Amino acid sequence: MGLHVTLFAHPHFFIETSLVIEKERLVHTWRFDRLNSKLLIFECDTDKNGILDAKEQAHFLATYIEPLRANQFNLFFQEAEIEQSLIPTSLHVNIENKRLVLSFFTPHDFKKPAIFCTIDATLYMAYQLESVQSVYAYEVQKSEYDFCLGVNP
Repeated sequence: MGLHVTLFAHPHFFIETSLVIEKERLVHTWRFDRLNSKLLIFECDTDKNGILDAKEQAHFLATYIEPLRANQFNLFFQEAEIEQSLIPTSLHVNIENKRLVLSFFTPHDFKKPAIFCTIDATLYMAYQLESVQSVYAYEVQKSEYDFCLGVNP
Protein backbone atom coordinates (compact mmCIF):
# COMPACT_ATOMS: atom_id res chain seq x y z
CA MET A 1 0.00 0.00 0.00
CA GLY A 2 1.67 3.23 -1.12
CA LEU A 3 0.54 6.43 0.52
CA HIS A 4 1.77 9.80 -0.63
CA VAL A 5 3.72 11.75 2.01
CA THR A 6 1.59 14.89 1.64
CA LEU A 7 -1.41 12.88 2.76
CA PHE A 8 -0.09 13.23 6.30
CA ALA A 9 1.20 16.79 5.93
CA HIS A 10 -0.18 19.54 8.10
CA PRO A 11 0.87 23.12 8.73
CA HIS A 12 3.40 23.97 11.41
CA PHE A 13 3.06 27.74 11.02
CA PHE A 14 -0.28 29.54 10.86
CA ILE A 15 0.00 33.03 9.41
CA GLU A 16 -2.77 35.60 9.52
CA THR A 17 -2.40 37.56 6.30
CA SER A 18 -3.50 41.08 5.45
CA LEU A 19 -3.12 42.44 1.94
CA VAL A 20 -3.37 45.93 0.48
CA ILE A 21 -3.57 46.11 -3.32
CA GLU A 22 -2.34 49.43 -4.65
CA LYS A 23 -1.87 50.55 -8.26
CA GLU A 24 1.81 49.60 -8.42
CA ARG A 25 2.36 47.15 -5.57
CA LEU A 26 0.93 44.73 -3.06
CA VAL A 27 1.54 45.40 0.62
CA HIS A 28 1.70 42.20 2.68
CA THR A 29 1.46 41.72 6.43
CA TRP A 30 2.02 38.24 7.86
CA ARG A 31 1.19 37.83 11.56
CA PHE A 32 2.52 34.55 12.97
CA ASP A 33 0.37 32.52 15.36
CA ARG A 34 0.93 32.94 19.10
CA LEU A 35 2.76 29.66 19.73
CA ASN A 36 5.22 30.04 16.86
CA SER A 37 5.66 33.73 17.63
CA LYS A 38 6.68 32.81 21.16
CA LEU A 39 9.23 30.26 19.90
CA LEU A 40 10.59 32.55 17.18
CA ILE A 41 10.85 35.54 19.50
CA PHE A 42 12.67 33.38 22.06
CA GLU A 43 15.16 32.36 19.35
CA CYS A 44 15.56 35.66 17.50
CA ASP A 45 15.29 38.29 20.25
CA THR A 46 18.70 37.36 21.65
CA ASP A 47 18.94 40.32 24.03
CA LYS A 48 15.37 39.67 25.29
CA ASN A 49 14.34 43.33 25.08
CA GLY A 50 11.12 42.75 23.09
CA ILE A 51 12.50 44.54 20.02
CA LEU A 52 14.17 42.92 17.02
CA ASP A 53 17.23 44.97 16.10
CA ALA A 54 18.79 44.83 12.63
CA LYS A 55 20.96 41.79 13.45
CA GLU A 56 18.03 39.88 14.97
CA GLN A 57 15.80 40.74 12.00
CA ALA A 58 18.52 39.59 9.59
CA HIS A 59 18.75 36.26 11.43
CA PHE A 60 14.98 35.72 11.21
CA LEU A 61 14.83 36.65 7.51
CA ALA A 62 17.83 34.47 6.59
CA THR A 63 16.63 31.49 8.61
CA TYR A 64 12.89 31.51 7.99
CA ILE A 65 12.05 33.67 4.98
CA GLU A 66 14.97 33.28 2.56
CA PRO A 67 14.38 29.49 2.24
CA LEU A 68 10.93 30.33 0.83
CA ARG A 69 12.68 31.72 -2.27
CA ALA A 70 12.82 28.14 -3.63
CA ASN A 71 9.01 28.20 -3.85
CA GLN A 72 8.64 31.84 -4.99
CA PHE A 73 8.13 32.86 -1.33
CA ASN A 74 4.85 30.91 -1.47
CA LEU A 75 3.44 33.67 -3.69
CA PHE A 76 1.74 32.76 -6.97
CA PHE A 77 0.88 35.48 -9.45
CA GLN A 78 -0.61 35.17 -12.91
CA GLU A 79 -1.62 38.06 -15.15
CA ALA A 80 -3.33 37.49 -18.50
CA GLU A 81 -2.58 33.74 -18.30
CA ILE A 82 1.17 34.37 -17.80
CA GLU A 83 2.76 33.34 -14.50
CA GLN A 84 5.06 36.00 -13.07
CA SER A 85 7.42 36.14 -10.11
CA LEU A 86 6.71 38.46 -7.24
CA ILE A 87 9.87 39.22 -5.27
CA PRO A 88 9.37 40.70 -1.79
CA THR A 89 11.10 44.02 -1.10
CA SER A 90 11.44 46.19 2.00
CA LEU A 91 11.08 43.25 4.36
CA HIS A 92 10.64 44.24 7.99
CA VAL A 93 9.95 42.02 10.98
CA ASN A 94 8.92 43.22 14.40
CA ILE A 95 7.09 42.21 17.55
CA GLU A 96 3.54 43.48 18.12
CA ASN A 97 1.52 42.32 21.13
CA LYS A 98 3.82 39.31 21.60
CA ARG A 99 3.31 38.28 17.96
CA LEU A 100 5.94 38.22 15.25
CA VAL A 101 4.84 40.34 12.28
CA LEU A 102 6.50 40.38 8.85
CA SER A 103 5.65 43.15 6.41
CA PHE A 104 6.88 43.58 2.85
CA PHE A 105 5.99 44.86 -0.61
CA THR A 106 5.81 43.09 -3.95
CA PRO A 107 6.01 45.60 -6.80
CA HIS A 108 3.58 45.12 -9.66
CA ASP A 109 1.88 47.55 -12.03
CA PHE A 110 -1.59 46.09 -12.56
CA LYS A 111 -2.73 46.42 -16.17
CA LYS A 112 -4.77 43.26 -16.82
CA PRO A 113 -6.90 40.89 -14.74
CA ALA A 114 -4.68 38.88 -12.42
CA ILE A 115 -4.76 36.00 -9.98
CA PHE A 116 -2.76 36.24 -6.77
CA CYS A 117 -2.40 33.33 -4.35
CA THR A 118 -0.49 32.65 -1.18
CA ILE A 119 0.01 28.91 -0.93
CA ASP A 120 2.59 26.47 0.37
CA ALA A 121 2.55 23.25 -1.64
CA THR A 122 4.30 21.45 1.24
CA LEU A 123 1.54 22.50 3.68
CA TYR A 124 4.24 23.59 6.14
CA MET A 125 2.75 27.10 6.35
CA ALA A 126 -0.95 27.92 6.37
CA TYR A 127 -1.97 31.39 5.19
CA GLN A 128 -5.27 32.61 6.61
CA LEU A 129 -6.62 35.71 4.90
CA GLU A 130 -7.70 38.25 7.52
CA SER A 131 -8.27 41.38 5.45
CA VAL A 132 -7.97 42.90 1.99
CA GLN A 133 -8.01 46.52 0.91
CA SER A 134 -7.84 47.22 -2.79
CA VAL A 135 -8.06 50.06 -5.27
CA TYR A 136 -9.42 47.46 -7.73
CA ALA A 137 -12.37 45.09 -7.75
CA TYR A 138 -11.45 41.63 -6.46
CA GLU A 139 -12.92 38.25 -5.60
CA VAL A 140 -11.64 35.91 -2.90
CA GLN A 141 -11.41 32.14 -2.66
CA LYS A 142 -9.93 30.77 0.52
CA SER A 143 -9.52 27.59 2.45
CA GLU A 144 -8.18 26.74 5.86
CA TYR A 145 -4.60 26.76 4.50
CA ASP A 146 -4.38 29.24 1.62
CA PHE A 147 -6.19 31.82 -0.46
CA CYS A 148 -6.42 33.30 -3.95
CA LEU A 149 -7.64 36.66 -5.17
CA GLY A 150 -8.88 37.53 -8.62
CA VAL A 151 -8.00 41.19 -9.21
CA ASN A 152 -9.62 43.20 -11.99
CA PRO A 153 -7.97 46.60 -12.64
